[in-house]
Amino acid sequence: MLCPECGKEDWKGYGDRKWERGEGLVCAECGYSISQYIPNHGKLVWHPKDIEWFKEYSAPLYENMHRMHFTNVNSTIPYFGPMLYFLVRQLGCEQVLEIGHAEGFSSFYLANGVKDNATRFGMAGNRYYGIDIIQTERVREQLLSEDLPVILIEKDSMTLTNETFPGVVFDLIFQDGNHDAAHVMYEFKTMWPQLKGEGNGFWIAHDCYGPAEEGCRELVQYIKDNNFNIEFLRIPGQYGLLMIRKMDGLDPDKRFWGD
Repeated sequence: MLCPECGKEDWKGYGDRKWERGEGLVCAECGYSISQYIPNHGKLVWHPKDIEWFKEYSAPLYENMHRMHFTNVNSTIPYFGPMLYFLVRQLGCEQVLEIGHAEGFSSFYLANGVKDNATRFGMAGNRYYGIDIIQTERVREQLLSEDLPVILIEKDSMTLTNETFPGVVFDLIFQDGNHDAAHVMYEFKTMWPQLKGEGNGFWIAHDCYGPAEEGCRELVQYIKDNNFNIEFLRIPGQYGLLMIRKMDGLDPDKRFWGD
């Protein structure tokens, strides 16, 4: 992103770049500053239907999908929540982990996905797992009040180990916590072994584009340098999603449907 005053494109506060975050953003080259964006909490509507959002952006289908939610529409991932729900259903996920549940916007959709899979296919033990360093108790209470199968832990992702979720093998891991390279790489290296192989495990990372993309950029390079057996796709829009499918153990000649 360019400084609007001097045209420099280096930032600091996102990876190694040269803008400094204080009360806002300040260009280290020319001193130009931008006030920090602070949401107007007086305007937030804590209601199952986010009235303000839909007054401004009429979308009857999306409004209907969101009407049971307990929090407001997340402006950075407004459409990825429902998208993740349908992926969880399509893939038949039983165990899902979200790194960085925040206020629970995407958690709601992920947890409903694993619950609905359990109902539809008679699965036992389906579970949504979430970690974050803030809002964990409130999100846990909200999800449990919806009778959703959840385990939420207040935990810094840099303290994750292979003993954090002993014996759990995940179908899908959604990475949306701290997006700096150190966090993204540590989370990936720690949790990748607990993701299903044979083409049945999916790692999905938010912020593969935009001002916080450095972590995903390093992750993609690491995967390329180490010849991981994966398929991957980057979806643009709203900071983007990086989708990685773990192919270890999959017979390349396997046919999923008979003749």
